[in-house]
Amino acid sequence: MKFSKKQPLYDIDEILNQGPVIHPGGGKFWYGLAAGMVLILLLAGGYQLGGASRFCGACHSMEKEYTQWKLSRHKQFSCIECHMPDTNIAGKLAYKTRAGLNDLWHEVIRNYPAHIRLSSKGKDIMNGNCFRCHFSTIENTRMSKGGQNCLKCHHNLVHGQGILKGGLKYE
Repeated sequence: MKFSKKQPLYDIDEILNQGPVIHPGGGKFWYGLAAGMVLILLLAGGYQLGGASRFCGACHSMEKEYTQWKLSRHKQFSCIECHMPDTNIAGKLAYKTRAGLNDLWHEVIRNYPAHIRLSSKGKDIMNGNCFRCHFSTIENTRMSKGGQNCLKCHHNLVHGQGILKGGLKYE
């Protein structure tokens, strides 16, 4: 292709009069990016709020456990540090979602028992977290071999007896 020296490659006046170039569909990207960022912020905020002990204590069925935890020697730890598995973020999100929906369901239909018991999986998680936090204390004892049940002797350490006579009274 040969260019004439007399004709410019482009006309600057024509370009300046066109205004900004808008690509079709280009705005959707920015709206999608903004919506994605808002969604991520909401999920991160929800995860942070859901991990606060104050959030756990907001449910009627957890009032006594929350009150006793605040008086315990473990009050510097949040509920999730003992009750959440020590795993990656995807595992924590999956567990928290399942446990949260279970708690919400029983809170809504109001069938929590007066004494909330840990499931076998919940006991495994608690024991794993006890071992993780107290390993330097137990590393030279029989407990370090694993398979021990910390809650067998220490089940009332944080939440006390946890038994209300006559069931829950929150109405």
